Amino acid sequence: GPNGSVQIKVIRGDLSEATYPDVYRLQITKFDIIDENEDGINEPGEHLHVHNIRVRNVGGMPSPELRSIHVLIQGTQFLDPVVTEPIELPRSIQPGQEVEVPGVLRAFIRNEWAEKPLGLMLKAKEFVRLVAYFNERLNRPIPNFCGQTPIFIEYPLVLDAPTYLDCVAKGDKVRFKWVLHNNSTKAYGIEGILRRAAATKLSDPNRFFNLAYATADKPGEATDELSEIEPQSKVTIDQDFWVDKNTMEYSEGNLSLELMLSDPKTGALRSVQKHAMHMQISGTYTLSPTPSFLLVVNSKTPNYAIHQIIYLVRQRLHTSLDIFNLSLTGSYESPVTQHNVLQSYNGKSIILFGNRFPYFSNGDRNPWDLLDPWETGLLMKGGTNILFVAVGDLHGLKQWAEKSTFPAYAFTPTSQSINGQNAKAFVAALKKTDAKTLTSEMTVHRFPVKKSLFKNIPSSVDSGAKKAAKRMNKSMPLRRFMACPDASFADPAGKAGSVVVCEGVPKTANMMASVDAFSMGPAGSHLIPDHYAFLVVACIPFTLRVRMFWNLVGGTIGAAAPTQAVYAGLEGFCTEPGTVDKKVRPHRPPKSTASH
Repeated sequence: GPNGSVQIKVIRGDLSEATYPDVYRLQITKFDIIDENEDGINEPGEHLHVHNIRVRNVGGMPSPELRSIHVLIQGTQFLDPVVTEPIELPRSIQPGQEVEVPGVLRAFIRNEWAEKPLGLMLKAKEFVRLVAYFNERLNRPIPNFCGQTPIFIEYPLVLDAPTYLDCVAKGDKVRFKWVLHNNSTKAYGIEGILRRAAATKLSDPNRFFNLAYATADKPGEATDELSEIEPQSKVTIDQDFWVDKNTMEYSEGNLSLELMLSDPKTGALRSVQKHAMHMQISGTYTLSPTPSFLLVVNSKTPNYAIHQIIYLVRQRLHTSLDIFNLSLTGSYESPVTQHNVLQSYNGKSIILFGNRFPYFSNGDRNPWDLLDPWETGLLMKGGTNILFVAVGDLHGLKQWAEKSTFPAYAFTPTSQSINGQNAKAFVAALKKTDAKTLTSEMTVHRFPVKKSLFKNIPSSVDSGAKKAAKRMNKSMPLRRFMACPDASFADPAGKAGSVVVCEGVPKTANMMASVDAFSMGPAGSHLIPDHYAFLVVACIPFTLRVRMFWNLVGGTIGAAAPTQAVYAGLEGFCTEPGTVDKKVRPHRPPKSTASH
């Protein structure tokens, strides 16, 4: 006919003939997959079993009666079929007939051949496929025999990432913990039904810590063996260790936590999951008898940058440097004074690293997020120099600095307030005060403004505020004020308002910031980048810098540090030995009457 017609004629060995409308087509309709130890987990190192296989002939003629058809599991990245154990399909399966194939197929689940990234657990997706082929020399496969069934290759035990502090101090006792999950349907551990050994191993390769459960022959390792962990459950394990007091401050401690699980075949312990832990080894804060510098760091401050500042201040400037770590305390409260640690350095130099750092379990913070702008403004008003280095969020720092320059005020006059009769008298009285004497609080002042003949009270107060601002800028150019008209504060007769004057941080205050990152110098050296060396020296109070300058160029002053002590190593700031400026030289016996 127009669509055509096909018939298949078969001549059997006994010369009998049969005609069929189509070829035979064998297809898998069902099979079951089970792991070797029947815990519900397809684990590397054990065998995968395929059984209860059912095959249907969806074609138009019977399958061969005299030829053998074998079935195996198809090999994949993880599955290695046991080719010596194929199963044979029943012969002469009639069209439309479904039969059960006797026997069990096995495939070995290969062990991992490469190390996983730290912290990741194995969960690989694979597909189980069955292939049928004629048992002959060519091993021709039968097409479209089987679809695919997905499985996951994983381990029965999973180790959560451990919880620990990312910054510890020398000599501290530290405890951290981790959680171990059993995702299988059978108990694990040496007392479990499978008698599979499982343990967690903590390793300290650099020996920065003293592990509580380490053995004498392996002091850098501590192993916790599990007796039994029930199926579909979890167990919490904790570990104590001490930070060695001889560890160098501001170095990095590295620990590794491994999940060890015995091989299903050999029983040997193998590492199936590994977490790495990095901790900053911090020094403990102490207040120097005569403090000069305070350095505020955190757990994410590069250790090499900290050592560069330590080397500059202690070795080249030969002055004291106290270091306070925010990640140890979580606030600026001093363990020595129980007050803001910056208050112990009033009139001195304070350097703060401006990088963001994790604030325990509450996200990341900037160091100034924990710093009171009011107290900082008072310190700057008292002559404290502040330097922010390696700032990550300059916009956020600028917003915070504005709050410290003019903190939020309660517009209530205090005992220190000046309340003049008019703008002229008020400015004259304010001029007599010293900006540094009013450091207990930011003072608020007020003076009255009478209503002008041709203006209302708001216009008169605005004009009075502008005139007062001009007078203060002219009379006290180095002090910073803010004049605010207050028309609501009027006399009972309604003929006068007032101007509120807030005094902020003086213009002589020294607050600097740099966004440049510290660069790591050559190995074994702690040389600081030149621009940061300049900023650190610029952070020294002006009077001290003047004294140090005259020590350098004019000999030692009795009240100051010796020249050779203060400036040993500051060769980067001098073009010639003993010379700061070619017009100013150290005193030497004159060779002639000429002078420099």
